[in-house]
Amino acid sequence: MAMCAGDVKMFSVAYVSGFIARHLLRNGSCEACKACLISEIPSTTDVYIGFKECSSTVHSLTYPNEKLVETVCTAVNILEGLISEVAHLDTVKSCIKSAFKESVSFDWIKLTGCHLHHQRTEDDIVRSVTKISIPWWCKQKNESLGEATRQKAVKRKFQVYCTSRLV
Repeated sequence: MAMCAGDVKMFSVAYVSGFIARHLLRNGSCEACKACLISEIPSTTDVYIGFKECSSTVHSLTYPNEKLVETVCTAVNILEGLISEVAHLDTVKSCIKSAFKESVSFDWIKLTGCHLHHQRTEDDIVRSVTKISIPWWCKQKNESLGEATRQKAVKRKFQVYCTSRLV
């Protein structure tokens, strides 16, 4: 998991990856699909997901396979690098999806067992990451712009206040 290793972002990506895995498995996947999306072996990200559980005895959240977490992390990194260039376009979603398909390796889906549903699984992962990440980026951008506007207003008020005290 080199893309997000040592980064707090990895835990959030793992949590979202679990959500994506659960969503994909709800659409009626085979055992091979389930095996390639869900981890039976505990990983370092499982600790964070475990903290998000409502109960310490019942596991209601989905613990994703490490390859899925790595794939989602790579896709998010691509989105973060590309979206500011394409956010103004009407085709932003298709631009992001194309970049994912070109740059992210989904070979692990075929290699871990599911030859029948690998294309659907790949398409669903791309669709899910796009659907989650674009609104998230927009929200982050709006919040940062709002903060910058607030800082400018405070600075302007302070200058007016300082100028009025000198007069």
